[in-house]
Amino acid sequence: DVEGFGGAEILNPLVELSSSSLDLYKDLADIDQDNTSQVTDLLNRFIGEHQHLRTSLFPSVVFHNFGIGVLGQATLDAEIRNRANPVVTVDAKVDLGLLASAAYAFYDKTIQIGVTGKYIQRRGVVDTFTVVDIASDNFDPLEDADESKNDFAFDLGAKVNIDMPVIKPTLAIVLQNITDLDFDQLGKLPQQLNVGVAINPDLWILHTTFALEVDDITKEVGTDDDMYKRVHLGAELRFPTILAVRAGFNQGYWTAGATVDIWILKLSYATYAEEVGASAGQREDRRHVAQVALGF
Repeated sequence: DVEGFGGAEILNPLVELSSSSLDLYKDLADIDQDNTSQVTDLLNRFIGEHQHLRTSLFPSVVFHNFGIGVLGQATLDAEIRNRANPVVTVDAKVDLGLLASAAYAFYDKTIQIGVTGKYIQRRGVVDTFTVVDIASDNFDPLEDADESKNDFAFDLGAKVNIDMPVIKPTLAIVLQNITDLDFDQLGKLPQQLNVGVAINPDLWILHTTFALEVDDITKEVGTDDDMYKRVHLGAELRFPTILAVRAGFNQGYWTAGATVDIWILKLSYATYAEEVGASAGQREDRRHVAQVALGF
């Protein structure tokens, strides 16, 4: 879809955190973090609530038929358990990676084929920490993260642009993480098959997209077989200048977002919910994502 030079993002920091983690951070700032009694009381207030934090950078450049980017990402997921003697189960990881993509169109862009190769190095720790651990000086869950793994995988995708006026439908299929991204104890991203359909009508002065996607249709990811958790619905309205707004549903929960694009500066925000339970609608983890991007 890119003609000529598609653009470059030089600096694009992203921060994502769950609503519970934002509340936890605010309360953490109000206590003496070296006081085990105050730390215990704080953790008890968040028993059973999932904690999530992610930060990333992905400088990239895109041309006609080719793109390349460098990924740096840190992710922290945690659960607080045991009210009598609270412990925190932590899954923390830092990913560094190189991604390169190529694409080609056939039959006047009716059919498009794309492939991405990605090499990822992961360092992290999966451990349980007590109140004494957390109240110690300079607590850092990644301090003992001596586990480091790397792996390489491919994504292969195809898109069909149907020649139909007004709605301009597209169909797509992606085989993701071919050969798996396997980091042993630090997690695994299995090979999965995703399919999607979209229409792209122009409404008045607006360019729009309405899309439906089903991820992992062969149910390779996770231990559950809930298809509803794999369904995503979305709509995007793009105004003639600087603004795009979005809304939809992810795993049955509402989502919303917007982007303001002012020359070399792009500001984006989104909120969505991730299902952290065994089935859709069981356990919602509401998250907020903000990004500032500089590029041209």
